Amino acid sequence: MKRKAQITFDFLIAIMLVTVTVAGIVSIASGETANARTFDSAAKLKILAVDLRDTVTQVYAAGDGFTVRKELPFELKAGDSVTITLNSTTNRVEIAATLGGKTFKVAQRLQVPLYATSSITLGQGERDFNVTAQNVGGEIHVLLQG
Repeated sequence: MKRKAQITFDFLIAIMLVTVTVAGIVSIASGETANARTFDSAAKLKILAVDLRDTVTQVYAAGDGFTVRKELPFELKAGDSVTITLNSTTNRVEIAATLGGKTFKVAQRLQVPLYATSSITLGQGERDFNVTAQNVGGEIHVLLQG
């Protein structure tokens, strides 16, 4: 008695199980890749906020006319934007970013007083900005400039 049909049916079931398993693995991998990209963006923004906190302290300590040129740690693509604010009301550096359609917000408390709020928004192709100290009425104002 020949069983050619039985071998073919078993082979088809094996192929189907392998296909379903591979599809599940690919789905999990793509989801984890998206999570890793989101975590990477959030980590870069947090590092930028800490770096800016330290830069503001250095510029304040250096005094009038001192400027430090900063650069974003990533390229901005079409539709991306980063707004950096030195907020004198809360005495914090605040970063609000839209990257790849996702919104991120990070903040760091500053160790020196701010007497004026300043803000800068960077878009596609823009990465550089200045952190500058100016003496206004005997107070050192640390400002963001494009």
